[in-house]
Amino acid sequence: MQSLYEHLRALAHADSARPALLVCDAGGTIVEEISRAEVLTRVQAAAAYLQSRGLRAGDRVALEFGNSADLLILSWAAWATGIVTVPLDMKRDTDELREYKIKTTGATLSIRQEEFLKATTAPGDASWMPGLSHEALVLFTSGTTAHPKGARLTLQNLVVNAESIIEWLHITEDDRFLVELPLHHINATTFCLASLVARASVALPPVYSNSRFFNHAAHSGATFTSVVPSIIFDQLGRTKEFAAVNGLLRLNRIQIGSAPVTASAALEFIDTYHIPLYQGYGQTETALRVTGVPMDLSADAYRKLVSDNSIGTPMSWAHVEIADKTGRIMGEEEGGELIVKGPAVMQGYLGGEPAFRDGYFLTGDIGYWKKSGEKRFFYLVGRAKEILIKGGVNISPVAVESALQQVSTNIDQAYVVGKEDDRYGEEVAAAIVWKKGVEPTGAMRALKLTLLAEHQILSDYEIPKYLVTIGIDDLPVTSTGKVQRTILKKTCAGGMSSVYELLTSPEFQCIVIPSQSRLVEASRALYNHCWQPLEKSASAYKKYLGEYLTLGAIDSDGALAGHISFSYADKKITCVSICSAGFIPKPVPHVAEIPDTEFVRQYLRAGNDPVMNFHHTLGAKLVEVTAGGRPEDASSLGYTMLVRYPPIETREMAGPVSHQLIQAVRILASDTGAEVYALSRPGGLAAYLERTA
Repeated sequence: MQSLYEHLRALAHADSARPALLVCDAGGTIVEEISRAEVLTRVQAAAAYLQSRGLRAGDRVALEFGNSADLLILSWAAWATGIVTVPLDMKRDTDELREYKIKTTGATLSIRQEEFLKATTAPGDASWMPGLSHEALVLFTSGTTAHPKGARLTLQNLVVNAESIIEWLHITEDDRFLVELPLHHINATTFCLASLVARASVALPPVYSNSRFFNHAAHSGATFTSVVPSIIFDQLGRTKEFAAVNGLLRLNRIQIGSAPVTASAALEFIDTYHIPLYQGYGQTETALRVTGVPMDLSADAYRKLVSDNSIGTPMSWAHVEIADKTGRIMGEEEGGELIVKGPAVMQGYLGGEPAFRDGYFLTGDIGYWKKSGEKRFFYLVGRAKEILIKGGVNISPVAVESALQQVSTNIDQAYVVGKEDDRYGEEVAAAIVWKKGVEPTGAMRALKLTLLAEHQILSDYEIPKYLVTIGIDDLPVTSTGKVQRTILKKTCAGGMSSVYELLTSPEFQCIVIPSQSRLVEASRALYNHCWQPLEKSASAYKKYLGEYLTLGAIDSDGALAGHISFSYADKKITCVSICSAGFIPKPVPHVAEIPDTEFVRQYLRAGNDPVMNFHHTLGAKLVEVTAGGRPEDASSLGYTMLVRYPPIETREMAGPVSHQLIQAVRILASDTGAEVYALSRPGGLAAYLERTA
């Protein structure tokens, strides 16, 4: 395309009656069709309106519009006459931020949608800009703690990217693009331009709706759309809405990007609705797409790339590399910053803030590439400013978030941030959004237990040490649904709990004691007190803490009142030790003749053993007795017994610390759907035999 205005004229002359823009109501039903000829007429009138307001080529104008055909028409008219548009976010721009954007860009005029709707300017002579090299758009990148930066984009930047998207997604004249993202964002802006350049049509509902997404697609006749990951999350539970309109749907591909994509959610969407998702990567500063997952892949290759969360191969315009901090270009699978150059990259930021090195735009995103066939496929690790550095080791938030969703099917969304830590400088923390209908307290306990005990998805170094539940409406997001992690880090800091904190009762806080805890020595002393003569050395006890989870009951003075050790795997919790600080050891008599297993079984069933009676009082039943289970245990003559606890009837924790610890484990079992066993000992066996000898 050589000129935007000439392209609009060519469309009108080629097929004047063909619909170009389709205005939809809230349900997606088309309420107005704007033909190619009418688009040209309205662009001419809009150009006359802009010039009647005193605007000329090179001037900047702020636009305060919602998603509408009017915004597209006014934008295209401005670009075609050399006027630069500055779209404002009517929903999220504060008065201060609105004024900042207008002042920073030097916009000489701000036009509100209601003003434009009242205008009656007829088409007139306009001075149309030849070529594409002039500045057309200033878009502000999503701000977090400071003011956002304004990216200066030429019409050529936009058209080059649009043409590469057409090539990538095979957009033709018969396609119809559904606008589901705000038009003050680069995604919808460039996709609408791509549709215009490809001679396709554009469908415009007033606003994205969680419950009406599939209605929008079906009733508008859309064949493709572009979304952010939050929309995919939204639609995973919308199977009824999908089924209601499935017969009308023409939607055959969806582009996803503009924020980190979770592979598990993408695969679930694809498997549920059988509509392929094509991930793309880019930024406002690159006029949108830099890379994208190709469409011409085998089913197996496509699924593998989705599973691996690849952002695809470079667009035809883009020269993409991975570089270290010095600018050295990295090789295959070597990590570094993604850098890009080519004709879609912006002119620069307002104010001239540095953004380039050796001709490459520095994206601030960390990633790597690896070859498949002859092509280089790229993968993101995370934003450089969002990468966690724990003890000098880089940790990818995106990778941890994806892993968390594999660990727990109760998680709808997870967002990983850093939390200050005295030991490592920074620890891994996660804000969790639970799926609809999930009880958050129990789900959080189940997640913590699984993270500490059972999974093999995250390394110990990557496991979030702090977690917090957050409502989906409480997430700080940009207008396109991108979560602002810097803000999230601050808002969630006060509500986070340690992964080791599992339960509380009026008397105790129950926390898991890891091998690096300050409570290790107290826990070992308590173990040795209760299990003498089976004492453990310091090194042996640290190994023991690595093999079993030890849940300590901490009283109001911070003292360890008791603990219980257990394993958790395959929906089975097995307790192996319970200790109370109030336990008083008794002398163990010497017994020369060891009874057989049947004798011990009858002894236990007759209610003669105090340890078995303890378990029985709390509802446990004897499962089996094993000779020689703990040969050194003189009080039980080496015998062990396995008991099984029934499901809990109440979640209240009361009574002696030993009772509360057993109840705590049973609550955890209820949270995870596990069965509870205790591998215990008939601790009064030797004393009983002495008494009855």
